[in-house]
Amino acid sequence: MLREDSHKLLVKKKEEYNRQLAEKTRLEGTITALRAVTFIAGFCLIAIGLSEDNMLWCLGAAFLIGFILLVRIHNKHDSQVNRLKAGLSTVDKLLMGYEETWNQIEDDGGQFMEDEDYFAKDVDMLGFNSLYQKINLAHTSKGKMMLAKLLSLKEDVALTRETRQQAIKELCQDADFVVDFSSATKLLDNKKTKSDSLDEFAKYCGDKNVGALPGWAKVISIIFPVAFWVAFILWLCDVTHYGYALVIFFVNLSVNILTRHVTDRIIQPVYVMCILFENYMQVLKVVSGKEFKSERLKELHHRLCGEDGTYTAFNKLKGISQAYNISYNPVIHQVFASVFFWDYQLARAVGNWKEKYGANVADCFDNIGELEALISLASIGITHQCCWGELSFDDKVSLKVEDAYHPLIDQSKVVSNSATLEDGITIITGSNMSGKTTFLRTLAINLALLYIGAPVCAKEFKSSYMKIFTSMRVTDDVAHGISTFYAEILRIKTMSEYKKCGKPMLCLIDEIFKGTNSADRIVGAKGVITGLSGENTMVIVSTHDFELCSLTNQSGEQVANYHFEEYYQDDMLKFDYSIKDGRCTTTNAKAILKMAGFSV
Repeated sequence: MLREDSHKLLVKKKEEYNRQLAEKTRLEGTITALRAVTFIAGFCLIAIGLSEDNMLWCLGAAFLIGFILLVRIHNKHDSQVNRLKAGLSTVDKLLMGYEETWNQIEDDGGQFMEDEDYFAKDVDMLGFNSLYQKINLAHTSKGKMMLAKLLSLKEDVALTRETRQQAIKELCQDADFVVDFSSATKLLDNKKTKSDSLDEFAKYCGDKNVGALPGWAKVISIIFPVAFWVAFILWLCDVTHYGYALVIFFVNLSVNILTRHVTDRIIQPVYVMCILFENYMQVLKVVSGKEFKSERLKELHHRLCGEDGTYTAFNKLKGISQAYNISYNPVIHQVFASVFFWDYQLARAVGNWKEKYGANVADCFDNIGELEALISLASIGITHQCCWGELSFDDKVSLKVEDAYHPLIDQSKVVSNSATLEDGITIITGSNMSGKTTFLRTLAINLALLYIGAPVCAKEFKSSYMKIFTSMRVTDDVAHGISTFYAEILRIKTMSEYKKCGKPMLCLIDEIFKGTNSADRIVGAKGVITGLSGENTMVIVSTHDFELCSLTNQSGEQVANYHFEEYYQDDMLKFDYSIKDGRCTTTNAKAILKMAGFSV
């Protein structure tokens, strides 16, 4: 689906959501007024009828029954309103990607970023003004965590990219499902459904040794109620005295009371989860109504909504949960416990349910989280003009991009660039603010998307697989006595150690050794850059030090040189942000200082 078509669809959906919400708001006023009228009328008519001893109390009772029905209608209406609001919120979030107001979104994924996630920090994958903040449509903790893990390249995601890419491609063509699914999961984002409780329940379902009724309990759950019914029937037939049945009744009741902890340990987890799972059922309904074509989506659909999937499992469990509601009526519960061993029968039913559905339900929250991560990545293709890229696994590294652009820059202003890069050293020079660092980040962020299997923000993007290392936002660590210069050395040391493995790698270094004096910087930079270069390594360095432009690779070949530059229009400093061949020949530090109000 083209970006423009997606935008039209989303605008149309927003208008429809607003129209329906307006109708619901008017209807809510009517229902509220009717509730008030029926309650007051019912109360007054019953009071008058009873005080004057006439039949008006019957009419009052009818009004109160009407009030109860209106309460149920109102609750159903509130659920519909909540779903509409969730849908509108999802559409608004997607439209922010077009309007470039996405950085107002509160959840930026910073909670998943660790101190050593250099790539995620340097390339704005996580944190404020990050790709996560722009594209995240996940609302469950599992979904957010999976998306963050993919974006930060914490695992070798390229190995599983094919099946993931097929799924994302399919989702990119179905903006309706993306909106509907994300809207449904938004209703899960509440304080009641805590991540810890979900993890505990998943563990409970996946552990076969937990939740099983002990052998002795299975025996007495049959013998004791049978004994009661035999005694009861014999009394009805005038064979024995009713006292035998009564004694057995109280014995059964005592056993149930004394051993209730055994059955509660099995029933309570699923009963509590059934209450929390109401909104999850809405999510599963959205999935159950789809027929997917891609391998991974079909597998997730089968696990969630197949014959023995989570949707079926929780429908079965709902019946057990409703049967357990009898415990809230103590008299009936005690009778059922004595004559049927009711809680034991429910515990046995839970055990059978767990044996049949437990494994699928244990993975349910992971499966929903994975779908959330996939639709978040698909949102890139919905809100951006993209291609799918080509990834190879050759030992000889290469990178060819055509009209690649940065996904976090306003698409009405962003400048795309093209380049063909090979192994060895590439030096990028240019004046301040001209676009050197942004170009490095454009390559890195789009490479990450390529590895994941997501849409790539370019007209064409071809690359061999390379382990990506970055040295960009390097800061000092006062607490541990590490200066900016030493912190950068530690980053580059990591690159050097990985190079010993002989595997393909990409090193992106911005303003190398800027934390030390110019003489030491140039000497150190020459040694480090040359040492990193090789046949299966691509080293791209941005710098103001023109001396590095004359470096040679380990093979003796001249390094590749590219540059960005400024121009002046009406005495104003301007940039075209376009990469050009060769080294830069201009500087603009004085002009920028004048722009800031300094006289130089």
